[in-house]
Amino acid sequence: MLTRETNRYASQILELRPDISGKRKHESDWSPVTSDELQKFLGLVLLMGHIEKDSIRDYWSTDDLTDTPIFRKIMSRDRFLMILKFLHFENNKEKPDKIMNYDRLWKIRNVFDHLKTTYKQVYSPAEELAIDEIIVKFKGRVIFRQYIPKKRKQWGIKLYKIADKEGYTYDMEVYLGKDKAKDPNFSASYNVVKEMSGTIRDKGHKLFMDNFFSSPELFVYLLNENKINSCGTIRPNRKHFPKDVSRGKLNRGETTVRFTNGMTALRWKDKRDVFMLSNMHNPMVIADDQTKPDIITCYNKNMGYVDLSDRMANSYTFGRRTLKWTKKLFFHLLDLTVLNAYILSKISNIEKNHKVFRMNLIRELIHYSDLQAPTLSPSSRKKQCKYLCSHFPFDTKKRRRCAVCSAKGLQRRSTVICKACDVALCINCFEAYHTVTGDYGTQSPNPSGEESLSTTFFSSGATANH
Repeated sequence: MLTRETNRYASQILELRPDISGKRKHESDWSPVTSDELQKFLGLVLLMGHIEKDSIRDYWSTDDLTDTPIFRKIMSRDRFLMILKFLHFENNKEKPDKIMNYDRLWKIRNVFDHLKTTYKQVYSPAEELAIDEIIVKFKGRVIFRQYIPKKRKQWGIKLYKIADKEGYTYDMEVYLGKDKAKDPNFSASYNVVKEMSGTIRDKGHKLFMDNFFSSPELFVYLLNENKINSCGTIRPNRKHFPKDVSRGKLNRGETTVRFTNGMTALRWKDKRDVFMLSNMHNPMVIADDQTKPDIITCYNKNMGYVDLSDRMANSYTFGRRTLKWTKKLFFHLLDLTVLNAYILSKISNIEKNHKVFRMNLIRELIHYSDLQAPTLSPSSRKKQCKYLCSHFPFDTKKRRRCAVCSAKGLQRRSTVICKACDVALCINCFEAYHTVTGDYGTQSPNPSGEESLSTTFFSSGATANH
């Protein structure tokens, strides 16, 4: 899908610009991207999440202080930038009618729905689940961009997610603005939970949520229609929430409780009033080592699953301000998909470390094992051997000039040579030659007409020990 639509979009753009010049001149050299090449591109995108630099171009810089040669080995800078520019997810010529059933997510809908379906097919979530909203940071232009001042990332694309204790995202939806097709008698938050809970119905799950979603009507629906127990903080002005729960003053640690039809409404005084709603807790249960009702403890334990998933997915992220909203969302989905794959791997006892899992995946995507080691010149091989080979002194009985002493202008000769380097050295110079930074030069294998080391050594029937 990505390969096909990226190539299609590139062709459409280049047809509109037959005479490209100036900074975009390199675009005229575009050749269709292959699936193999797109894998390498995605591998480099993931790798950029581990190596933070000021701009994309810096990854191809040859500055000794910031050089990262792996990027040049995999793909040229211009090729990477062209693929990033033309990366596309849907055919622009199939844009839906804005009047009839217009989908604001149509530019990336197929990718989004494919991932959602896959997430649910390959995983069975834990009993306790949390639903919450997160923000994919984005300050560019998109009609459904949201501003949530209480969030760490205040501006961006809002997603609703269901996650479990491992941080696995089981289901998700993008908030696209008010939907006139949904039931107008209920809030947007009610409709979101109602729709998403259908994927976990009749399985005995417990769903935790905050006061943005919670309401008595929603909890009744989830239990009666989907067999889902619910717990969450709630706003005291919600419809059908008992008004007398919020009346009066409480001292710290005190509670007010009301029951009706298997549902508990609770007010607990901590630093401030905390209002809770649950249909699966006994509010009078307090553990010996706690000072708060069990309903509060259980909520605090389970509510953070979506935040956990978001933190882990954003641990290594490809963040660039100039990206279009479709690409910004796609790269978030890429990180999220890698995280879900890691969680599956961890549960199967294959890989326990998130970073190690990502690095192994990157190696596969960029075909790291296929990279050939650079060929060294003869002089480079000698220098490399000088520090990496096994070096042992050997008495040849023939006197030759010491390499270290010669470099110092001294006329000293020695019968001792290094077998690996094939140079004569005084015993006292042996360590200096192999450890001191600097180049003492290289000697001809036979500088004085003596028989070479290899001839002398192997003709005598001896073997080399390294």
